Amino acid sequence: MELRHLSHFLSVVTHGSLGRAAKVLHISEPALSKSIRKLEEDLQVKLLDRGTKGMTPTLFGEALLPHARLVVGEIETTRREMEELRGAGRGIVRVGVRPSFGSTILPRAIAAIQAKSANLQAVIREGFMPTLVSELVQGQLDFIVVTEIEDLDPILTQERLMESAVVLLARSGHPLARKRDLTPADLSGADWIMPLKGDPIRDQVERLLENNAVRDIRVLAESNSVTAIMSYVRETDVIGFFPKLMIDSAEDGRGLAMLEVPGIFWRRTFNIVRRRRVSLPPAAQLLIGELKRLSDEMDGEGP
Repeated sequence: MELRHLSHFLSVVTHGSLGRAAKVLHISEPALSKSIRKLEEDLQVKLLDRGTKGMTPTLFGEALLPHARLVVGEIETTRREMEELRGAGRGIVRVGVRPSFGSTILPRAIAAIQAKSANLQAVIREGFMPTLVSELVQGQLDFIVVTEIEDLDPILTQERLMESAVVLLARSGHPLARKRDLTPADLSGADWIMPLKGDPIRDQVERLLENNAVRDIRVLAESNSVTAIMSYVRETDVIGFFPKLMIDSAEDGRGLAMLEVPGIFWRRTFNIVRRRRVSLPPAAQLLIGELKRLSDEMDGEGP
């Protein structure tokens, strides 16, 4: 059984006659008839009947149809993807991210691909995790990069991409920034800015503070904007938690100091989350490959 025979069979079924199918396929009618006979000989069944309404599939032909469509469709999809991959990034990728990832590693990955070819177009959606997950489920995004999801929707799958440290920050002139050998007790009674309730980082911060007996804190502000939180910390004596990825940037880390407090520190996992049983566009595959390459490099550099 050859792929072209299956393609010819599907064309005859679609167009209802040997003549119309042959014209579409740009081959002669006798050649098409010979191809169908060869397929029937291979399968040892009759696949098509000629009637008043043209060529229609027999019972065996009806049974073959879904398999032929699947095989031919997969081959065509593979061929198209290979053509796009040879174009070094031709196509559009739609990705959803959290701010720390969207402002650091993701731009580097996109730039690396576009340095080889300007054909890649990236649509970046930055947002709150529940919103990103919803848009992924609905097919509005190809994949998202977020912290590990505990109760993952059954239609989604996730794989580890990298780990990233989350650190405690204050402005450079904060009294605690000048104090050595900080302990969790030094944080009691402090003023804070926190992510919005329901954010995984907020949940982790509250657990850490509770487990280390940090009491009587005052949350003066809440925000889902990392930029707003960072600016607020620079201008006031509040404390906040930030992804170290952003602080490693010279511009983002300006005017800030990391507070090293035993027990008040953690590493979170970034995962690539995508839909199960849905083929990723070639552009999305390229971007994921570049993200993995950069993440491997960063893992090799240590914390």
